Amino acid sequence: MKHGNLHLSLALASTLLALACSSGPAEAQAPGNLVQKPDLSAPGRFGEPFAGGTLTNLNTKAGGPATVNLDQVFGTRPVVLFYWIAGNPRADQVFQELQKLAAELGSERLALYGLVYQRNERDKEAVDERVGSLGIKVPVLLDDDFKMGKRLKVQSVPNVTIFDGEGRLRLTNGASMVQMLEYKMTLADAVRRVGETGQLSTYGFLTPYYPVKELVGKRCPDFTAPLLTTKVEQRWSSMLAPDKLNVLIFWSIDCPHCRKSLPEINDWLKANGTGMNVIGAAKVTDEATRVKTQEFCTTNSFVFPTLIDQDFEIANLYQVTSTPTILFIRPDGVIDSVVLNAEEEFAKTAEAKKRALLPGA
Repeated sequence: MKHGNLHLSLALASTLLALACSSGPAEAQAPGNLVQKPDLSAPGRFGEPFAGGTLTNLNTKAGGPATVNLDQVFGTRPVVLFYWIAGNPRADQVFQELQKLAAELGSERLALYGLVYQRNERDKEAVDERVGSLGIKVPVLLDDDFKMGKRLKVQSVPNVTIFDGEGRLRLTNGASMVQMLEYKMTLADAVRRVGETGQLSTYGFLTPYYPVKELVGKRCPDFTAPLLTTKVEQRWSSMLAPDKLNVLIFWSIDCPHCRKSLPEINDWLKANGTGMNVIGAAKVTDEATRVKTQEFCTTNSFVFPTLIDQDFEIANLYQVTSTPTILFIRPDGVIDSVVLNAEEEFAKTAEAKKRALLPGA
């Protein structure tokens, strides 16, 4: 189940519109007389030109025009579109990284545009505030009714789309500048290559990216959070066991996958939990959610404690974007590995890590 400040849902059009103009409605027209209009409803086809249309610029304070006609930009230089939600930590970070790289390349070699979908006045205020605080200098385009998002199949943010110098769609669904596209080719490398050469291979719709995996090999970030049962604040670093395999499970009562997999993990721990220090971090948004979460833990007789992750703040610290997400942490506090498919991988990974990390296990 995906989490974040805002989750965009897709409703792709079932019928693609093809418009044509003719010089006279009453007489048959030869093919050479037909003038094909850009189809602004059709999903993008990889390796083919893309019709962008005209969009309103929400960042005119940075000196940009009131509107941007993307069709006048495509084909003049490579274009990067960045789907953004103002205030989403990951999206804010990647936007700044993209802008820095685009500035290095120069606007004559690469055009960078932000894209946002606004549901209400609150979203508009968030964009106004963040473009200023982040120092965004490129146009931020308004995607009315999520039309562009549907065409690019945007399902989450951050989301990077790249067009080459001829206006051909080369990739979508980029989520991190360090995301690997192929051997020794990251998303940042792809942006630099297309900016320097105008060319890029077709990578298509990139597979889902989980930024939490960037923490593997690093010491786990410290935090404080209250226990679900007592509401007493705990410091995470003090809960780590120096002689056991530590496990941190991010989950939510509203996640069907979590409700299925956590009782199974709990049953396995009852028989195999020796040498393991397992702790849950459950997303809680209000008192009703806390009560539901507590009832679930009690009903299933969980043998591990659960921390309250208020509004998913701890998950955001760990760059978690889906639940359940399970971190295996070495006795020294360094993140060893991340498991996303709890049912298939938890027991197998736990046994392997205990043998590898715990002497005599």
